[in-house]
Amino acid sequence: MSHPDITAVTLGVRDVERSLDFYVRGLGFRPVLHQPGEIAFVQCAPGQLLALWDVTRMPSEYGDVAHGPSAPPVSLGHNAGTAEQVEQLYAAALAAGATSVSAPAVRAWGGVSACVADPDGFRWDFVHNPAFRTDPDGTVHLGEPDGTDEVDEPGL
Repeated sequence: MSHPDITAVTLGVRDVERSLDFYVRGLGFRPVLHQPGEIAFVQCAPGQLLALWDVTRMPSEYGDVAHGPSAPPVSLGHNAGTAEQVEQLYAAALAAGATSVSAPAVRAWGGVSACVADPDGFRWDFVHNPAFRTDPDGTVHLGEPDGTDEVDEPGL
C-alpha cells in the first residue's frame, strides 16, 4: 500500500472572506473555489490546497473543534531561497493583516526566520535554511548537498 500524500491542509477560520483576502492578496496564492461565508480553497503548492473553512461548520465532519486563548498548535512554513525573501514575505504578510510574532532574525542553526500570525492566529514561519534543497523529483533534503542528511526509516 502506498502512503497517503497530503494534498490539502484545512484551517478553521472565523471569517472566510478575510482569510481568503489574506491568502490571495497578502501571500499571493491562487484561488481555486469559493463558497462565500462557508469555505474557500487556494492552491498553496503544486498539487496542494489550503482550505479555509468556517470554523463553526467544521464540527459537521471533524467533531469538536474551536479556537482558544493560545495559538493553534499548528504552523505553516515556507522555505525561502534567500534571507531577503524572508524579509519580503514577512513585510507582505504584515501589510495584509498578519500580526508579528518574531521579526526576521539570524538563528543559532545558521539560517534566518520570521514568524507571523494570520488573522485567525495560525502561525506562518518564513525561513531561509541554507541546507534546505528540493530535488527535481520533489525529494526534500535538510542537510548537506552530498546527501549526508539521509536517515534510516524506523524498523528497517
